[in-house]
Amino acid sequence: MITAENQFDYQPGLECSAFASAYVLRHFGEDAWGMELFEDFPGKLSVGGVLPTGIEQFFREHAGGYRAEFRRGGTIEDLKREVSKGVPVIVFIHVEEPYDTPHNTHYLPLIGYNSEYFYFAESLDYMANCKDEVGLRYNRKTEISKFERLWKNIDATWENPYFVVTKR
Repeated sequence: MITAENQFDYQPGLECSAFASAYVLRHFGEDAWGMELFEDFPGKLSVGGVLPTGIEQFFREHAGGYRAEFRRGGTIEDLKREVSKGVPVIVFIHVEEPYDTPHNTHYLPLIGYNSEYFYFAESLDYMANCKDEVGLRYNRKTEISKFERLWKNIDATWENPYFVVTKR
């Protein structure tokens, strides 16, 4: 579990790319908030949301000196290995099951795991299933088996996508 102090920031619409990015920036000690970042976030689509290249571009152009690498074809072990390095990993998943369209997707910071669950910093208020519990570093937990289903066939284009963010 990543234990660095951070805050949960809830999005009002389709701004999860900026909210996930803001969480990671706060992890690195920056004062960042999702709605403020989203105003000028690159890669916005006219129908809402942001392409993965927008997250890469955001971190590349951010003054703090970061790099976000978009990876595809990841495994559960890849995610565990990256989180174990102490930096949140942004996963790209379906919002919830069942889904009728491959486009109901969501960027979400993964901040911990155990043998049964993944733990997240959720920016969708209605998906935060642990927000009423006190003293937790996460506000959503999901069974790893369910997460695997949510992580497949994103936007009918990417299998098991995620971002690794590093500070240069």
